[in-house]
Amino acid sequence: MKKHAMLIMAHNQFDILEKLLVMLDHERNDIYIHIDKKSGNMNEEHFKQLCSRSHVVFIPRKRLHWGHSSLVECELDLMEAALESQEDYCYFHLLSGVDLQIKHTEEIHRFFDEHSRNQFIALRNVYSGLGGLNRYYFFLSFRSYSKVLAKGLDIISAYIQRLLRVNRLKQLEGIQLCKCQQWFSITQDCARYVVSQRDFIHKFIRFTCCSDEMFLGTVIVNSEFKSQIYEPYRSPGGHMRLIDRERSEGASPHTWTMDDWETIQNCPYFWARKFDVKRDPEIIEQVYNTWK
Repeated sequence: MKKHAMLIMAHNQFDILEKLLVMLDHERNDIYIHIDKKSGNMNEEHFKQLCSRSHVVFIPRKRLHWGHSSLVECELDLMEAALESQEDYCYFHLLSGVDLQIKHTEEIHRFFDEHSRNQFIALRNVYSGLGGLNRYYFFLSFRSYSKVLAKGLDIISAYIQRLLRVNRLKQLEGIQLCKCQQWFSITQDCARYVVSQRDFIHKFIRFTCCSDEMFLGTVIVNSEFKSQIYEPYRSPGGHMRLIDRERSEGASPHTWTMDDWETIQNCPYFWARKFDVKRDPEIIEQVYNTWK
């Protein structure tokens, strides 16, 4: 049976990452991890030793910033690392370091074996995302250091661009734009195609806001893989992840607590995002002890 490449982007809450790795540890899973360079020193060997059946690879670290193209570059780096391994993976799954698995691994593998030609992305209404594409955002990386100053500078910059009638979308004429959630499960052939479009993606995302929610859907719907999208235009079911954005906390999705246990327990999806040790450690232990 073909293996799965589990791609993880993490930057904090490493107690949750430890549990996630234990839950993912399986002879059919290889795990590729990126740790944000801003997180400081990491003992990679400690995390590798948590897995006895999965091959664990840490890729070179970069500084990542909210809404910045560095997030997309990191996703592409993770896919490239898995492709360069020469392993024949059936699926590439992108998870965050504050996700947990909410089904047993064998059930997850069985589902993807039965849907081996589908691409699992959660497409969203594209028009709500165009604001991040039609202007240039030069100061997003500064938000990691001074959110107020960076946001103010981008507002001033956007105002000047409106006066000058700047519109980046003109260079994308003829391309169908599609917004989707960042997290995905795609086949190896699809991942290989996405990586092959890196030059276009770099041009597409440079100085845009929240490009991590625009690049993948746009690349896929403008390719032969569009017809393979599972439950197209349905969110969140399209990517098989439990993410509650109706109760969003700012730019972040709802954080799961014990009050949500029944929802998590009855959910048909495979991973849930997001959890927080400081917010509710009990729900983390409950999920971990149920599906580890």
